[in-house]
Amino acid sequence: MVEPHPYGRSGTETQPTARLGGTGAFRGSERAVSPVIGAILMFALLLALLAILQTTAIPAVNEGLEFQHNERVRTEVGAVDGAVDRVAATGNGETVAIEAGLRYPPRLFFVNPPPAAGTVRTTAPASVEIANAAAAGETGDYWNGTPRTFETRSLEYVPNYNEYDDAPVTVAEPWIVYDRFDETAVTRGEQDLVDARRLDLVALAGDRSVSEATGVAIDLEPTSAPVRTVTVRDDGEPVTLTVPTRLTEDEWAALLADERDPDGDPDNDRYVTRFDCQRAPPDPCGRLTLTLERGATYELRLGAVALGSGANEETAAYLTDLEGNATTVPESGRQRLVVEARDRFDNPVSGVSVTGSVGGDGTVRAVDPVTDAAGRATFVYEAPSTVDRTRDVEPTLRIGERAHREVRYDIRVLDRGNGTASPGGGSDGGDEATGTEPSVSITAVTATNPPDSYRVSIEATDGNGDLERAAFELRDPDTGTPIRTVTAALDGERDTVTGRLRAKGRERRAAYRLVATVVDAAGQTGRDETTVRGSG
Repeated sequence: MVEPHPYGRSGTETQPTARLGGTGAFRGSERAVSPVIGAILMFALLLALLAILQTTAIPAVNEGLEFQHNERVRTEVGAVDGAVDRVAATGNGETVAIEAGLRYPPRLFFVNPPPAAGTVRTTAPASVEIANAAAAGETGDYWNGTPRTFETRSLEYVPNYNEYDDAPVTVAEPWIVYDRFDETAVTRGEQDLVDARRLDLVALAGDRSVSEATGVAIDLEPTSAPVRTVTVRDDGEPVTLTVPTRLTEDEWAALLADERDPDGDPDNDRYVTRFDCQRAPPDPCGRLTLTLERGATYELRLGAVALGSGANEETAAYLTDLEGNATTVPESGRQRLVVEARDRFDNPVSGVSVTGSVGGDGTVRAVDPVTDAAGRATFVYEAPSTVDRTRDVEPTLRIGERAHREVRYDIRVLDRGNGTASPGGGSDGGDEATGTEPSVSITAVTATNPPDSYRVSIEATDGNGDLERAAFELRDPDTGTPIRTVTAALDGERDTVTGRLRAKGRERRAAYRLVATVVDAAGQTGRDETTVRGSG
C-alpha cells in the first residue's frame, strides 16, 4: 500500500523542478530578440519616412527650383530682345546666354530626376508687309507706295520640367515679349512696333533649335545695320503695317490702347486709326494689320539681326543721293557727287560698285567708286573749260538699270561771261582758285547724355586753302527748321572740328537731321548731313 504524500499529492507525480528551470531559459531568449525587432521597426519607419519625403517633399522642392529657374530664363529671353535692338542700332554683334536647362543639387539618401532640358528655338519665317508708304527725293524711287515685304521669325524658350507642369512658353516676337500659357498670354513689357509716328521693326533671321540641360549661347550678328531712319508718308491711301503674331486680338487691343485714334485726330499724338486680326478670339491673331492716319509723316526704322544659321548679308536694293544735286558750277568747276547704297531695310551696304556717266557737257570722274562701310561712294563732276552759254547737265550714278538703282543729278554749268556760281556744292579739292567750293564730310556722330545730345565731328577741305567757319545744325526732319545751331572756326586747306548739339523739352523729336555747312573766305559753301534718332 502506498503511503499518501505528505502534501496530498501522489507519490508518483513528477517534480516540477525541471519544468521551472526550462521556463527561465525561454524568458532570457525573449529579452535578446526584442532589441532586434525594435531596430527593424525603426529602420522600417525610417525607410517609410524617406519614401514619403521622396514622393512628396523632394518633388515639391524641385518644383520650387524649377519655378525659380523659369523666372530667370524668362528674364534672359527679354535680355535677348534688348540685345537685338542694340546690335541693330550699332551694327556690332553680341553674344547672349540663356540658362536653358536645370540640374538639381545632389541630395544624400534621395534620388533626383534627370536634369531638365529646355529648348531654345526660332519659329518658321513669316512675312511682314509695309504698304502705301512713300518717301521724298531719290529714296522715293524705292519707297513709292509699292508694298514692301520681308520675312521675320520669333525666338521661343520651351521648358521641359519634371515637376513644374504649368510653365509657360516664353516668346520674343520682334515687337513684344510674352509668356504663353495654355489659355492666355502675359506680356512682359510694352510693344515697340509703333510709338506715335515712329515705326520700329528689327527682323529676326536664321534657323536655330537646341535642347540643353545647361546654358545656350546665342550669337547675334547684324545682317542689316546700323539702322537708318527714313521719313515716309501715305501715297494717297493710308500706310498699313502687317506683321505675324501669336497674340490674340484682345491682347493687342490692350497693347495698342495708347496708340489708337479711330477718329483720326491730328493733334493727339496717336496715329493708329484701326487694327485688324486675321483670326478672331480666342484664336491667336495670326496676322495683325495696323492702319495709320493719313496726312502724317512717319519715321521708319528697319533692320535685321541673325540669331541662327542660314541668314545672309543683305544686298543693295536702291541708291540714294547725299550730296551734289541741284547745284551750280562755273566753267572748269567741279562738284562732288556722293551716293549711298542701301538694302531693303534702308541701311548702308558696303562693297557695292557704282558707275557714273553724264548726259551733256563735262565728265564724271570716280573718286571712291566702291561703297565704304557707311555705304557711300564718291564721284566728281568736272565742268568743261568753256561753255558758250549757261546749260544744265545730268550726271548719273548707278548700280543697275531700274529707277531706284540709279541717281540722276541736276547740275547747272554757268558761262562765266553770263553768270556766277551760287553756293551749295562741294568739291574734291585740287581745282584752281576760281570756282572751287569747299567740301565737308561728317566723320562721326556720338549720342551723349542728357538725351537728344550729339557730338558731331567733321572734316572740311578747300582747294583755295581759305576755309573760314563751320555751322552745325540740328533740324526738324519734316520741315527742315533749325532747332539748334552752333558755329566753329576753320582754317587752311584742310581742317577738322567738332560741334555739340542738344534739343530740350518741346524741341525734342523722334528723329533729327544733322546738317554741317562749311564756308570759305569767298562765301562759297559745302554741306553734308545725316539723320539720327531722338527720344521725342
